[in-house]
Parts: sequence; C-alpha cells; structure tokens
Amino acid sequence: MKALITASELKEIFEKPGVRLLDASYGLPPTDIRIGHALDFDIDEVADPNAPLAHTLPTPTAFADAAEKFGISNGDHVIVYDRSGVAMAAARVWWMFRVFGHDKVQVLDGGLPAWVNAGYPVNETADEIPPRGTFKPAFRSELFKKREDIVQNLTDKKFTVLDARDPRRYAGDMPEPRPGMESGHIPGSLSLPYAALIDNQTGLFKTGDALKSALASVDASKPVAISCGSGVTACVVAIGLHNLGHTDAAVYGGSWAEWGGDASLPKTKGSQP
Repeated sequence: MKALITASELKEIFEKPGVRLLDASYGLPPTDIRIGHALDFDIDEVADPNAPLAHTLPTPTAFADAAEKFGISNGDHVIVYDRSGVAMAAARVWWMFRVFGHDKVQVLDGGLPAWVNAGYPVNETADEIPPRGTFKPAFRSELFKKREDIVQNLTDKKFTVLDARDPRRYAGDMPEPRPGMESGHIPGSLSLPYAALIDNQTGLFKTGDALKSALASVDASKPVAISCGSGVTACVVAIGLHNLGHTDAAVYGGSWAEWGGDASLPKTKGSQP
C-alpha cells in the first residue's frame, strides 16, 4: 500500500466502514475540529510509560490494546493526519502501525490544511469512541533499530545510517534543543534532513524527480536505518524512501535523544560523515 493518500482520495473513502481516521497532531492545543470521525492519537501516550525517553515504542501488547481502544482491527484501513500539515507525528504513527504488522495504513499528504484547502468538510464536535476492535500485533524487528544495533554497525557497516535532523544540528553548529545533549552526529551517518522531502510551496511530499533528487545520496542497494532527534522526523524520511520503493527502511528508536545523551558513545562534528 502507498504510504500517502491525497485529500481527494481520502474524500472518496473516509465515510466507508473499516476506515479509521487518527489525528496525530503533536504539540498543538486540543480541538474538536476533525476530519470525519477521527480520534486523537498521542505518541507520548501510546508509548512505553517506564522508558526514560519520550514516545518510546510500546510493547506489541500495549500497542494492540491502544489500537483496539481506537476501534481498530487488523482488517481496517488506518489513515493518519496532522493538523499542522507537516506529517511528523503522523509519519511516526504510520511507522508504528507497520512495525506492529499493520501495513494497511497511510498518511494524509498535506494533512488537515490540504483537506480544508480542497473544500472538504470538517466536523466541529468530538466523536465518541467506537466499539473496541480486535488487533493482533506482529512485531517486525527489521523496521526497528536499537542502540546496540547502531553501535555494532559502527564496526560492521551493514547498513547506512541517515540523520533526519537540521544540517546544523548534524554538524554540531547549533545547540541541541534538549538539555544535556552533546552536539554532532553518529560517526559515519549521512545528513538527510526530513524537510528536504517536503515541497515548500505546497506543503506536500515531493514526487518524481524532485523526490529522487532529495534522496540521491541514499544507496538503494544497502539497508538503511534513520535517526533524528527522538525518532519522529526519521519516519518522514522513511515515508520518502517508501515512496521510491524502499519499503524496509528502519528507524533508530532512541535517535539523538539517546545517542547524544550518552557520554560513552562516539560523536562526530562537521558536515562530513
């Protein structure tokens, strides 16, 4: 299934049975304005409550419980969007569903702004929780990288690590937004800022030659793992790769929040890997 769905494509199906809409907006004030019967998905709530890092991936059982509370079953078509338009947390939710074995999931390209700009209707009242679904998770370890995997790869070099943060953060030229974080990047990783995949004029994902150009530094013959600040914008790059047929890109869950916060791990500064 395609990673993205356009506003016009969503309009054709959003009221059909088996379509589940999720608003994954992050860091925005609550609102009752929503597409169809969308429910709010908070990546900080559907997470491991005992982990030291924010929005750490929950266990398969915990994720399945959350999905079922949203009324989602394995056969449902899940569509995620962001009210800001930029598919950051929405991309994270897309990746989470795929990690737990649910491939029938898409992100609304351009989010709520694209929907509204197309003249499509919104609801202005919160919806009730639907009947509980039945969701059986199937964890896909190939889509998830842990600290140990990245450390081992420093020697093995079995996969390419991409860094989705701002190039200035990659280079160590600006302070990290989280306290206690060292600056720089994982040795050997390549800078591929997620913003490079978004068209500045439309707010939509780049397509065709523009997307290929943005991802030209990625060796398609080698496995890829993506890092970022905390495992969210890395998922935007995963969508971009997915759009070019590279459907097995992994995400480093701890990302720089983990790596940069651990003084024992090596860091490199500058614009080169």
